[in-house]
Amino acid sequence: MSVREEVVPYKKQIQYEMDTVFLESIYTRYYDNVYNYICFRINNHFDSEELTSDVFVSAISRFHTYKPEIAPIEAWLIGIAKNVITDYLRKKKRKIFIPLDDIVELISPERRPEEIIVFSENNKALITAMAKLKDLERQILSMKFATDLKNPEIAQIMNLSETNVGTICYRAVKKLKKIMDKEGL
Repeated sequence: MSVREEVVPYKKQIQYEMDTVFLESIYTRYYDNVYNYICFRINNHFDSEELTSDVFVSAISRFHTYKPEIAPIEAWLIGIAKNVITDYLRKKKRKIFIPLDDIVELISPERRPEEIIVFSENNKALITAMAKLKDLERQILSMKFATDLKNPEIAQIMNLSETNVGTICYRAVKKLKKIMDKEGL
């Protein structure tokens, strides 16, 4: 065996280890945002964990298609999550409801009990009001506030114009406030 034949597998091993470290760092950095987005959309903690895993498995298998010049990695992952959720909902054939009870675990453990109660009550009101929005409005608000994506990233994921995303977001927030005021939430 020549020296060159011995070096090539070694280079492949180094590349594999670099890719593994890189992919691990992506998983560690973006897991919470992807999970929060999915949980916010489907309202099921256990299925959210499973679907989040599906997103990262899909991302790893399709990583060669990722183009950083087109979108940041987080927007790409949320786009995959959006498709995974669509498939999940098609299979379940159910409407999306977002009660807080299934995502209370996301509350910081450092909070005092009275803060948790106030936070929980405020979120229940918000979630109740959000359930009255159109699906597109819920999706955009979920991306905007659960994952902190910017309007251009949301626009790309949703295949909408940036202006349209901003308008929908503005009107949805205004509608939420109106619903909450009207119902005393």
